[in-house]
Amino acid sequence: MSNKYTAMPIPAKEILEKLYHEDFLSQKEIGVKFFTTQKVVCTWFKKLQIKSRKPYKRFQSGEKNHSWKGDDATYAAFHYRVIAKRGKPHYCSVCGTMKKERYEWANLTGRYSDILDYARMCVSCHRNYDKKRRLETNKMTINVKRKK
Repeated sequence: MSNKYTAMPIPAKEILEKLYHEDFLSQKEIGVKFFTTQKVVCTWFKKLQIKSRKPYKRFQSGEKNHSWKGDDATYAAFHYRVIAKRGKPHYCSVCGTMKKERYEWANLTGRYSDILDYARMCVSCHRNYDKKRRLETNKMTINVKRKK
């Protein structure tokens, strides 16, 4: 069975169904496998009466996300990564309090991309930590770009 868009014959229905329903490839990914476009694959599906599956959001965390900027991320993005991986802090690792209203992840050494380089702190301990570090290093603690 030939296709009007390419000289390539349509792959077997079983192969396309396996790729689509069992391996969970998108029509675009199937097209790449067969060196054709998503539109051609859609036409194949219609001709072979392959039922479409329910759409679902794919795993797009971290580097799999199309907006991933790696080490070129903003200050806020680095903190969101820590929250995503380690959760929201609910106590202070410096003073040990659990009675404050707000806790933050404080970066310890300036390596913002390292999610293990953060400690849970209450706001006052975080400000004191940053102030002490600024005095010792004579540098601002934030050396990454902020969103404008």
